[in-house]
Amino acid sequence: GEVVVGVLIDRILDMLSEGFDIMPMVRFLENLYRNPASYAREELYLWLENSDLPITEDGCFLAYKSVRHDFKSSYDGKTDNTPGTVVSMPRAEVDPVRDHTCSRGLHFCSKSYLSNYGTGAATKIVLLKINPADVVSIPSDYNNAKGRAWQYEVLHEVDFDPAQSWP
Repeated sequence: GEVVVGVLIDRILDMLSEGFDIMPMVRFLENLYRNPASYAREELYLWLENSDLPITEDGCFLAYKSVRHDFKSSYDGKTDNTPGTVVSMPRAEVDPVRDHTCSRGLHFCSKSYLSNYGTGAATKIVLLKINPADVVSIPSDYNNAKGRAWQYEVLHEVDFDPAQSWP
């Protein structure tokens, strides 16, 4: 019963008029509106467009994360990001303040941010699947190229080549 407007609706209507399957976008919208944080709902789709991150069939999106060679978090050395793992923490512990650019939460990023994360022989890049309902904040630095969530699924390791498109 709620009227929904904005860039996401415009994109869905454009896709519909061009004959594309809109169901992944509709599922994304449904997931997005399950997010209790209105600021996250307002910013997430624009961030995804800016970051060139794909939306999955079930309405989630893909993102990158840089981890240590043993798949542990680069920050705490403990959080396991082994492919196949669902990583989570209490939502209330994730910093929701957009202007706190380096803060608490499960971090994810776009390809453009990976060079800031650190890449090299001691790191691995993993592909994450994130439900838009689980995003807590999109920090304002680095052109909105990173985010914080309370939960994500680690899909697999990727060979990072900034010149290539999504695996």
